[in-house]
This record gives sequence, structure tokens and C-alpha cells, in this order.
Amino acid sequence: MKKITIRSAESADIDQIMLLEDESFHENIRESRAAFLERIAHFPEGFLLLEINGEVCGYISSEIWDGPENITGDRFTLGHRISEVHTIAGKELYVSSLGILKKHRGKGYGDLLFTELSGRMSKRYPISSIILLVSENWLAARKIYERNGFRELHRIPGFFNEGNISEGIVMRRDL
Repeated sequence: MKKITIRSAESADIDQIMLLEDESFHENIRESRAAFLERIAHFPEGFLLLEINGEVCGYISSEIWDGPENITGDRFTLGHRISEVHTIAGKELYVSSLGILKKHRGKGYGDLLFTELSGRMSKRYPISSIILLVSENWLAARKIYERNGFRELHRIPGFFNEGNISEGIVMRRDL
């Protein structure tokens, strides 16, 4: 029987997180080790790890932004500094990244991480919405978000470069 645990990330988890990042994203759109370490240090309860039988198999990271007004494409820049945008008094949870090991994809673990994060954050912080950015090409991820009540707000042309250029779709769910 599988033992599934979801816990906050720690800086000691960085090597496992980077393995997940390398397996989950094209080299042109991977976050850096430094960006992840800053996210963990600045908002550890917003960075969750999924473990199956003690193995780190997935992660989800987030930050809290002021509010849903005037969200523009430049807010979503890869490698942006969480310390410059995160505020615990904010009203919007931004899901900055989600990765699952390939061998565990399609089993509902992305949904599980997402549900756990949104539940924890909405109980603890005064958020009224959740926002994220997804590539137009990531159909499985888009289905997860749509099942969770997200709707498309707008598109950012040419945001993703995974060997080909694709639009970024900004999606939001009101709570």
C-alpha cells in the first residue's frame, strides 16, 4: 500500500526539487535553484512536496499577491523574486509551478497537490482568488485547472519557448 505524504519543502530538499524540475519542464523554461531556494526561505508553507513511500514525487509552489486587479504579463516572469511580490496580506494566491515525476503522472497527484495547497492557503490567508499561468500546449495541466474551476483571463503571446513558441494562458478561480 502506498503511503502518501504532503509536507512543506525545506532547503535540504533542493536536489530532489531540481530533479523534478528537470523532468517536468523544457530547459528553456525551468526555474533556477536560486529561485526555488528563495521561495522555500520566503514562503515555505506555500511550497509543498508530495512523497510516496518516502520518495519526493511532486511539488507545487506559490506566493501571495496583492490582489486580482491589474495583473499583467510581466508579473509572471520566470525567475522573478518572490520577495518583491509576495505579501501575506494579499488577496490572490499565485501558483508559480507544479511538477510531478513522469512515472507518477496521470494518477491524480497534481489534483491532490493543488487541492491541498488551495485548502491550506484559503484557511490561513485572506485570499479571494487563485491565479496561474499555463502553456497553451499543456493540455493535461489545463484539464486539471479547468476541473478545479479555473477560467481563462487572457493570453500572453510568445511567453513559452519549449523549442517552439507558445502562448501563456493566464487562468483564475475565484474562491
